[in-house]
Amino acid sequence: LDFASYWAAGQLAWDGNAAAAWDLKAHRAVIATVTQDRGMMPFPYPPAFLFPVMPVSWLPYHPAFALWVLATGAFYLWSARRVAPLAQAAAQPSVLINALIGQNGFLTAGVFFAGATRLAERPFLAGAILGTLIVKPQLALMLPVAVIASRAWPAIAGAALSAAGLLLAGWLAFGTASYVAFLELIPQISKWMAQDKFAWAEFASVFANLRTIGVAPSVAMAVHLIVAAGAAVLCWAAWRGAWEQRVPILCAASLLGSPYLQNYDTLLMLAPIGWFLTRQPRAALVLYLLCLLPVAMQIGWWVAPDAVPLAAVVSLVLLWRERVGRNYVLTPAAAE
Repeated sequence: LDFASYWAAGQLAWDGNAAAAWDLKAHRAVIATVTQDRGMMPFPYPPAFLFPVMPVSWLPYHPAFALWVLATGAFYLWSARRVAPLAQAAAQPSVLINALIGQNGFLTAGVFFAGATRLAERPFLAGAILGTLIVKPQLALMLPVAVIASRAWPAIAGAALSAAGLLLAGWLAFGTASYVAFLELIPQISKWMAQDKFAWAEFASVFANLRTIGVAPSVAMAVHLIVAAGAAVLCWAAWRGAWEQRVPILCAASLLGSPYLQNYDTLLMLAPIGWFLTRQPRAALVLYLLCLLPVAMQIGWWVAPDAVPLAAVVSLVLLWRERVGRNYVLTPAAAE
């Protein structure tokens, strides 16, 4: 289970050896005390991520896992109520993935929803919330687009203060050695990526989809960047023009920014699905089913490219067409 990586890092920090969380051998040795999984489970987060991890890691592994899932899951549901009904938030497919493996998707999606839905009305507060995504910046690549397009300048100050404060607190709490160890680990992870050491089918990006089917890295990255640029342009237009659809557009576009998002990060698709629930139920169903497919892969039923990037692209197209007032159908029957 992925949570073993967090628990091991927290255990090392409690032992007064936080820097060892980024030492592959030391970290792996602690993981081995609770699981025999031989896969790679590094701790690729800055020292500040130890703050949410350490409180639960004080407990034995299994109670810690349960508390992590319950606490972060409750935060996600509380925050997600701003973009979708509670039942839909709980039924979002990647909820199951996060609950099964104990990843951080509940935490990061909760932060994203809490900040993005306040960005237009309370930009400083929204920025302060979103700045905490410094612990997972690949999820925040589209946020500067929305902030600059909407001229939400106080959000920049809020984000700078919270991000800098969090990084500084991590340095004060865990020392320079922790940051050095973290920065030394990142090139190793990049090397593993280049060597295809990770299962690309577990990643939810256009780049990963193309790598799954054997497309050369350079071509896959070029296509990914083209799609990401298109998403950024639409995000800019939505926030520049204060579109009603701007939050679901930002969430969907954010899933198309980084080549290295994984399927547990895809809770952000809740926003476009929630948008269409009452306006276009058929669209919501199609998007939901596309998000459901990776769950079957996660539990071992099949191996195929993750369908969430396709869901994100489709949702952006539908949101744009809705904005410009075009009628569209998803099946021939809908036209009757």
